[in-house]
Amino acid sequence: GILQQTKRISSIVRSLMNFSRSGSIGSEHQAFELPPVIEEAIDLVRLTRAGKQVACSFTCPNDLKLVGDRQRLSQVLVNLLTNACDASDPGQRVEVLAFPAADNVQIEVMDNGKGIPKQAQEEIFEPFFTTKEPGEGTGLGLSMVYKIIQEHNGRIEVDSAPGLGTRVIVRLPQYPRAVET
Repeated sequence: GILQQTKRISSIVRSLMNFSRSGSIGSEHQAFELPPVIEEAIDLVRLTRAGKQVACSFTCPNDLKLVGDRQRLSQVLVNLLTNACDASDPGQRVEVLAFPAADNVQIEVMDNGKGIPKQAQEEIFEPFFTTKEPGEGTGLGLSMVYKIIQEHNGRIEVDSAPGLGTRVIVRLPQYPRAVET
């Protein structure tokens, strides 16, 4: 009861604090390899209840690099993976695909879960909007994801069919190969 609510409130406050403390944008931006970040995100999500019951896998070229705040982009992946696992039934798969596309890096997180109703797809990036059961979600995750991707001059879209699953597509500017050190 009360303890549960207190925990929930402090977790909301914590994510709001992280959300607002973005600090000076661009100060933490550097080039990093993407595969280890995806792997870490999957390992973290595997520790959650939903993550334990879902098979997560990823495909990404070994040398694929991004420029950005590694920590915050890792947060994006953890968030998207958590949502995908939460939407999935035990035994289902969640897949991450990352590949160069034109001058972007495209990252797709796909699940075969419940899907998001059409009308909700318009609102999922709004703060405090959630499709989860009361007490399950803060509704801050995707608004934070959206904000971080905007900070990185990227784009995010959601392609979802209720009952079939969801594909979240993130496009981020690719690390210019010309300036490789």
